Amino acid sequence: MNNKETIIQKILDDAQSVADGNIKEAEKTAKQALDRAKREVEKYKSENATKADDLYKDALERSQVVSNLDCKKLVLNAKKATIDKAFDEAIADIKKDKKGYLGLIEKMISSCAEDGDEVVICEDDAKVITKKFIADLAKKTGKKLEICKEYGDFAGGVILSGKNYDKNLTLELELNAIRQDMESKISKILFGSKK
Repeated sequence: MNNKETIIQKILDDAQSVADGNIKEAEKTAKQALDRAKREVEKYKSENATKADDLYKDALERSQVVSNLDCKKLVLNAKKATIDKAFDEAIADIKKDKKGYLGLIEKMISSCAEDGDEVVICEDDAKVITKKFIADLAKKTGKKLEICKEYGDFAGGVILSGKNYDKNLTLELELNAIRQDMESKISKILFGSKK
């Protein structure tokens, strides 16, 4: 879990299974749009036989351009959704290992907490990151720490709310940093292209 490459490999493995289905669906939709455009061109051609050749070529070219753009948009959205889902699943996988997750939280808080910080957790972590855990960690670090009574709107990790400023140690922020560094590489591995 602490190994960046392990997280990235997990993201790649999870994303690969979703990617194929999403891309096939996008290609199917684009093919249907192109087939529909061809049928419309044929109908128009039969109704306007004298101008048919020029109009057919022009309409087909425009339809193909639009269909190609629609296809590219669908494929791009499918790729983005796949990568988004992979990172969401990475957060869930990190949190599955309760002992390892608590170790990660302990390291985050120990390295960044200041005396008097309030530890904000997400509602999903209420049974994992307990008042006792925070009290024990406060004793261990020698800092006054309290768990916040209100939950934060994030999927995992913590926010340390201090007197002067807050420290965002959420999993979303941590993985977003990895994503910014690795998204083009992940996209190239999954889809054979940049993003």
